[in-house]
This record gives sequence, structure tokens and C-alpha cells, in this order.
Amino acid sequence: MQNFKCKINVGFIILSINIILAISIFFLVYGKTLGYVILINGNKIGLTKDKKIFTEYYKEKLHNNNIELDKIVKTDSLGFKVRLAKKGDFLSPEEISKILDEALGVYVKGYNLLVGDKIIANIENKDVFDNVKKKLFNYYINKNNLKDIPINWIKIKEKIDFKEVVLNIKDIMSEDQLYEFILSNNQENNILATVEIVASKTFLENTKNNKVQIVKICDQHNDEEKMYENGFDREVVKEITYNNNKYIGMRKVSTKILKPSLNDVQGNELFYLNNPSKGNIITSPFGLRWGGEKHHGIDIAGNIGDPIFAAESGFANLVSYNNVYGNYIKLNHGKGIETLYGHCDVMFIKEGEYVKKGQLIGEIGNTGRSTGPHLHFEVRVNGKADNPLNYVAY
Repeated sequence: MQNFKCKINVGFIILSINIILAISIFFLVYGKTLGYVILINGNKIGLTKDKKIFTEYYKEKLHNNNIELDKIVKTDSLGFKVRLAKKGDFLSPEEISKILDEALGVYVKGYNLLVGDKIIANIENKDVFDNVKKKLFNYYINKNNLKDIPINWIKIKEKIDFKEVVLNIKDIMSEDQLYEFILSNNQENNILATVEIVASKTFLENTKNNKVQIVKICDQHNDEEKMYENGFDREVVKEITYNNNKYIGMRKVSTKILKPSLNDVQGNELFYLNNPSKGNIITSPFGLRWGGEKHHGIDIAGNIGDPIFAAESGFANLVSYNNVYGNYIKLNHGKGIETLYGHCDVMFIKEGEYVKKGQLIGEIGNTGRSTGPHLHFEVRVNGKADNPLNYVAY
């Protein structure tokens, strides 16, 4: 009887323990479900209900960065542990994406973009920068109002280089990001890339009061006769340079005379002559000087030995010397037109000799009444000195 009672007590105790355990397990499990602890490189970063979200994350991440799955070189270690958790403990897809962006490394082959010797960005491939470069070119062409102007060349001034490396995709710039990054830095005067533009601008000019005045800018024209009637006598092409949207400078490239040649003139119509020297700097203009003395020509800067050319075809009237002009040459071109070349060092023609337009006739010197090497050049129409700038473009 005593043994029986003992068995009842033991059975009761075991049953009680099972009931307590069952109740504990019930309360422990109640409101919880199976999920996964997310591990990156062994570190716990949160809980997720479904591992499929990571497949979607990879697809979206690679799609947003225009990267193919097979281009992945490596990723950080990503693992999971099964665990019971309350529904409120699970991270949302958005929270997981944000954490993974910060903590999970996905690595692909890419390039450091070097401008000069400085790495300014990481890009997936070289085409990204080529496309950005085109966008920058178009931006600065429009910014400088050069859309309809002939462009001689356009380039990035700095040396561009690419270094192949393995990159975390979160460190890679997209095409749009790189464009905005370079442009915003340039605009803040933290120049990352200098777009150099050299364009050709064509000007129509005339002469007035011994000075060349710009009358109008144009890109093209077909009616030269009409322009000449309106006072234009030369077309000047100039190169203009910009660095990004900063004006650097302008230089003359060519001059085209719109006046007729001497052989084509009628009556008192103006005509054109060739430049008598290579120089284009006028040190003394035509007209009155200090003290009331009249200068009958123009003085063109030069060095001793520089060539002198015939401004027009004709005969040599005089090849002589006097105290004012020093060694000088006077050519007769017909139709009452003469040209004079003073202060020569050497003269290569003789009186009565016929010369052609552009022919070498002497060398610049410092003879006669001269304060330094230069060419004194005169144009005489029916014996009267006229301003050479009405006939020769400078």
C-alpha cells in the first residue's frame, strides 16, 4: 500500500512538471513565429521573415547600377539562423535594404577615374565617362552661346586616365551622378575637369578715322557686293577660346578683303593691296602728329632684314635714297596709284624694273630719319597721299 502511494506521488509530480512545461512553452511560443537572424560577416544585423527578400535586393541593386550578375567578383559573407520571434521584431523590406546598403559589400570590376593625377570618381566602365564628356561639351557650348558657331576643337584639358580595380557597387557613380558631380564642382570653382573650346568667329569690319571698327558679327554671308556697299571692306576670322564658361581670349586667324582688286576698279572706287610686310603692328598711323607735322603713310614694326613685298604689280619709278626716307622704293601701279617703301636696309630691284604683286623687293632697315627699324609705307592716289588702311587690312 505504501509503495502504491509512492508511485502515485511520483506520477503526479511528473504530470505536474509536464503541465508546467507545456504551459511555459505555450506562453513562450504564443505570438511568435519562425524567422531568421541575418548575419553579415558573422555579425547579427536584424531579423527577417523571408530570405527571398535578399534575392530581390540583389536584383534591384544590380539593376540600379546597370551591373550584370555575372560581373560580381565577390560579396561579403551573408548567413542566416532560424529563430522564433514576434512579428513586430522583423525588419521591413525597406529597413533591410537600407541596412544592407550600409553593411553588405557587393564587389565588381570597375575603374578609378583619374583627372590629372587625382581620382575623382569610381565608374563601372570607360563608356560612362565618354557619355559624361559629351554632356559636358554640349553644356558648355550652349553656356557660351556657341551652338551655331564653327568649333575648331573641344577637349578636356587635363590628362584623363583609368585604373582597373575591384569596387564595392555602393561606391560606383552612375552616368548622371558623375555628370552632376563634375558640373556642380566646376560651378563652385572647384574645377574637376576643364572643357577647352576653341571656336571660329567671323567679323565684318570697315575702316574709319584710321581705326578698324567691328561693325557686325556673322557666321556666313553670300552677298559680298552688298556688304561692301554698306561699308564693309574686310572679313576677319578670329579664334576665340573658352575654358568651361570662362572667356580666355581671341586671336586673328585670317583676313579677307572684300574690296575689288586694282585691275577691277572704276573711277574713285577703293581697292585692295597686299600687306607689304609680315608685321601687323602699326607704330605710327597716317595723319597729323604732335607738333602739326603730317605723316603721309603708316609705320609698320619690324626687324632689320625682315622682308618687304610689293603691295601690287607695277614698275619701279624710283629706287633711291634721301635724308627722310633713307633707302626707298616707289612703285607705279597704273590708274594713278603709287606705293612707297621707306627706310629699307637692302633693295633688290632697279628703277624701271617690273615687279609682281607679293614679290620680294627689299628688307626692312633703319636708314634715313628713323628712330628704329620699321617699314614706312605710303599709298598715293593721283599724286596725293591717302591712308594706307583704306587699302590694306591690319
